[in-house]
Amino acid sequence: MTHDNRVILTGRVAKVAQRSYRPDGSSVTHFLLELNDPEGPSSRSGRSLIDIVAFDPVAESMLDHLQKDQFLRVEGRLRQRRWQTPEGKSRSQVEVIGTDLRIMKGDEPN
Repeated sequence: MTHDNRVILTGRVAKVAQRSYRPDGSSVTHFLLELNDPEGPSSRSGRSLIDIVAFDPVAESMLDHLQKDQFLRVEGRLRQRRWQTPEGKSRSQVEVIGTDLRIMKGDEPN
C-alpha cells in the first residue's frame, strides 16, 4: 500500500514572510497562508491560518516576491512537529512544507 502526503492549497499571504538560517547556512522561509474556509476552526470569521515553511532553493526564490494579501498556490506535504515547553507542557503544530509556491493573479488559480 502506498501512502501519499501531498497537499495543494490556495489562499492569501496573511503575514509577511520571514527568513531564518539553519546551522549549515541554508535558508528557511516561514509565512502564514490564510484560507477562506467557512468551517475553519481558526477564527470566527471563517478564515483558517496555515503555517507554511519552505527550504532552499524554494525559500530563496520566493522570499523577495511574497507580499501580504498576495494570492498564492502552495503545493507541499504536511508535517506535524511535537515538543515540550520549558514548563513541561506538550505542544504540537501542523505545518505545510512548501515544495512549489506560485503567485496567482486575481482570486482564482490559473
